[in-house]
Amino acid sequence: MIYKRILLIVSISTLFINITSGQNTNKLDVGDTAPEIRFSKWIKGAQFQTFDPQKVYVMEFWATWCGPCKAAMPHLTELQKQYHGKVTFVGVNVWEKVQKDESYETVVPAVEKFVKANDTNMGYTVIVDDKEQYMGNNWLKAAGQNGIPASFVVKDGRIVWVGHPSGLDSIVPKVLDGSFDSKAFKIEADKAAQKEREFMEAQMALFNPIQEALLAKDFEKAFVLMDKLAADKPDFKKIMDLTKFKTLLTEVDENKAIEFAKKSIISDDLSSAIILGEIYKVDGLASATYLWAADNFDDIEKITNPLVADAVATCYAKANHFEKAIKSQTKAIEIAENALNESTMAGTVTKDTLDEYKNKLEVYKQGKSK
Repeated sequence: MIYKRILLIVSISTLFINITSGQNTNKLDVGDTAPEIRFSKWIKGAQFQTFDPQKVYVMEFWATWCGPCKAAMPHLTELQKQYHGKVTFVGVNVWEKVQKDESYETVVPAVEKFVKANDTNMGYTVIVDDKEQYMGNNWLKAAGQNGIPASFVVKDGRIVWVGHPSGLDSIVPKVLDGSFDSKAFKIEADKAAQKEREFMEAQMALFNPIQEALLAKDFEKAFVLMDKLAADKPDFKKIMDLTKFKTLLTEVDENKAIEFAKKSIISDDLSSAIILGEIYKVDGLASATYLWAADNFDDIEKITNPLVADAVATCYAKANHFEKAIKSQTKAIEIAENALNESTMAGTVTKDTLDEYKNKLEVYKQGKSK
């Protein structure tokens, strides 16, 4: 849990400039009038421009890359069925990765493809943020929500609750019957938010010198700072080691990165799966690097996660070992099909995922890596 929280802090620190670009400085609190609804594309569901005071709305913010967002989708669909005619659930796509000079509208085709592939799991209204990312800025950021998924419950045109979608089961019935005390919720939420802000500020202060050194490409200084932080605060060691490995791999020396990775695996500071997850995403590495990462999973039949099998196949393909790539990709497809049939990885493995795996298999059969 601590590791995941630290990873979140580092991610926020790294992505802070991109996510907050052009953000609105207005503050949005529980009890405030809900902001406008703006969109670049209304993908599915009955379109509306304003909130009907006679209805309750749940604005659910998500992104295609967000695992927890995808995991929440089937349950949101069930809630929409349960409260049909009483509550309107709206999935608001935000924070997809775009280049600085690109409009957010450029993500619409990819989001539409995702929604189509996940139509069964997304049985509610879906929209895409507008070109200026109004929804992300004037809803999420204004409310101090730095992560997704995040849900806003709107009643009588006002925000009555903000939180993780897992809380909707207990909140929605109370909002509907009028027993929910939004004022009491706001008091407690403000206290929790203040504690979280203080925690985040304290932790980001530790990371800022490292981030500055990395941006300045002063890698030796960055590594010294990483080692010191890991020594002073052992809970940070895993994420510091991962950051060092990624920096060595892509910015410094590939061979040194592998030496470091081998030591980290032996000491159990980093796992083979984590290392594989970084290597397979990088193009242009030596064949030996890809083979080493893949061969750590030499018994393909023991792999139970389709994401791992797919990454192994990718590494073999990039090393031009297509026979092994085909075998690993076939295994990825097999595990993914089972996961879909048994709904064991809802939101993580979708029909779109399976189609992608099958397409990659055909490419590997042609002796190509992509």
